[in-house]
Amino acid sequence: MRVTIILLFVFSAFTAFSEGLSEAYENVMSVYSQGDHSVTKEIAVDFLSIAKEQNDTYYMTKTYYLLGYLCTHTDDFGNAIIYYLEGARHAEISERDDLKPSLIAIYKNLALILGDYGHYSLSHKFINEGLRVASELKDEQQIIILLNNRIHELLSEKRLNEGLKQIDSLLANFHVSEKRFLVMKNKLGAAYGELGNHKAALENYKYVIDRGPEVSPETYALCMENTGGIYLEQKEYSKALEYLLATYDFDSDKQYNQKALRTLGKIGQTYFELSDYGQALNYYQKAIELIEQGNQTPTSYEIFREVSKVYSILGEYETALEYGRQYSEHLEQFIAQQKEIEELDKKYNIQLLTDRYFDLLAANTEKRETERMAKFGIAGSSVFFLGLLLIVLYRNHRVKREIENQLKSIELLSEV
Repeated sequence: MRVTIILLFVFSAFTAFSEGLSEAYENVMSVYSQGDHSVTKEIAVDFLSIAKEQNDTYYMTKTYYLLGYLCTHTDDFGNAIIYYLEGARHAEISERDDLKPSLIAIYKNLALILGDYGHYSLSHKFINEGLRVASELKDEQQIIILLNNRIHELLSEKRLNEGLKQIDSLLANFHVSEKRFLVMKNKLGAAYGELGNHKAALENYKYVIDRGPEVSPETYALCMENTGGIYLEQKEYSKALEYLLATYDFDSDKQYNQKALRTLGKIGQTYFELSDYGQALNYYQKAIELIEQGNQTPTSYEIFREVSKVYSILGEYETALEYGRQYSEHLEQFIAQQKEIEELDKKYNIQLLTDRYFDLLAANTEKRETERMAKFGIAGSSVFFLGLLLIVLYRNHRVKREIENQLKSIELLSEV
């Protein structure tokens, strides 16, 4: 009775303990849902300390994941990687199935960050880890997403033929949604375009365009823009403008501002090639307005150089110099950002961090295997010796029975 009361007390305390952490975590997520990343980060760090004190692997993993995600939204990529690695380590050590979806998400995000940094080999490592966990869960949807990410990285690092093979393999081995299929057609077009096979590229883009924007409006917009880009490259300017102007209208309507900015640059370039400098300046100016609204891309500064070139041709040299100065300023900012990324890489030593993570993961796997074998060894030895004992007992029993039978036979046959 006393033992039962103690067990009930321990269970009640444990339940209250778990509910306390659960409720606190829900409060953290409630703040996150309001969109204030800095405040969420502060309370998440405090919550992580409590989860650590209570050695709760589940909430430690969840919070490391959240902190990594928050850091990516504040451009703190070094700390994002550290938080993600810690979250992945705890999820792997715990071997909890309910943490595996978070583990897959962590591996996906790590791969994307490292790919953006140009650490493609590390990116592929984490994609492979994500695929391993997704395969364990038999989660085909996550496998497809991870394979899509692998294709993205291969195309980014210009391993185009490998990318094409991966696309073919994905489409041959998995039943993908119509939206995903259209995304793959766009990637095929991009790869063939990079390889100079414009005919194949245009065929893949046309497939998407013919199906309209309903299923995947973003993919539709990309294929329209890319088609216009190929015609621009081929100097078929009227066709280029047909697609690019339609793309710009579509992007503006959908408020795809970064896509619109990119398209405006191509429209301006097309008019420049046609020597229609007024229209070129018109569309370049629209692009600059988007940049001033904060919609710049890493190469937005190129627009200022193009505007400077137009004014030079028109003989308006002072204006040309002014835009040339703005181009230089934006270029310096871009170079500073690149240096910042390089310094961040040195500061956190991303290669060393990730290598260390895989060393720890391998060591933990080896430890678990050793423990498993040790348990098997003890249990196996016990079973083995028990088996021997049973065999001996059985043999002794059989011998005893044989002796008894022989004695009975002797008795039956005895004439005494």
